[in-house]
Amino acid sequence: MTTLAELQRNFISDCLSGQLTSTNTLLAKDIDTSLISAPSLMAIYQNSSIGNIIQAMKLTYPVIEKLVGEDFFRASCKEFISAHWPKSANMDDYGVEYADFLASFEPAKQLVYLKDVAQLEWLFHLSSLAGDSIAVDWTCLSTVDADEALEVRLLLAPSVKLINSPFSIGQIWQMNQENSLEYREINLAQKTSLVVFRSGLKTEVMAVTEGEFAFLSSFYQNQSLANAIETSTKIDSHISIDDVIKKYIELNIISGFKTE
Repeated sequence: MTTLAELQRNFISDCLSGQLTSTNTLLAKDIDTSLISAPSLMAIYQNSSIGNIIQAMKLTYPVIEKLVGEDFFRASCKEFISAHWPKSANMDDYGVEYADFLASFEPAKQLVYLKDVAQLEWLFHLSSLAGDSIAVDWTCLSTVDADEALEVRLLLAPSVKLINSPFSIGQIWQMNQENSLEYREINLAQKTSLVVFRSGLKTEVMAVTEGEFAFLSSFYQNQSLANAIETSTKIDSHISIDDVIKKYIELNIISGFKTE
């Protein structure tokens, strides 16, 4: 008798096996085929499973779908799903590998910016799902002397994500938002530094300077304020650290600190 685990594995295999035949449908011996053949029956489940996963991917990658069109997007998703079947029932966890997949997907190889747009959409997705930051009493820093203050490590809010790209992915993303009126020619090969963060219930994508990007990136690497200042001023000697800190605290991008 086929065990439950074997039935589950065979079901998944049949859903992913592409064209089903009488010889490759693994569940054929375990299902009632008196009214419909095993391949035809499993094809119903196969199409339904893949369709549901594609629908989830459309919610995560709406800009990619707009850029390539619905038919192309569905075809790419089918190829992706066959190589990356979901490991969890939570579809919020699914699709992280799609950006890398697009870079190697032969029909999309000429669209070299698609990978970075997909990475931006995945970070937007993660930011939207991230937890809220905890309120911090910034007045505690007033008791820290100057030398100790430079060793402080500023903390980024849980929703904050950073992405650097050699392409103008921020403009591409913005032009493909619902109700966007921004339709204009863009320089595709324009280096872009972006911060993705949540403001209240709304997730934002904001362009920043290279110096600001380096400053914020330092805190992802758990570096001190002194190291962040050194890194960012090497890139932009005119950056105003006081203004940058004030700006990102007000936006709740910098949401806390630690002194150890």
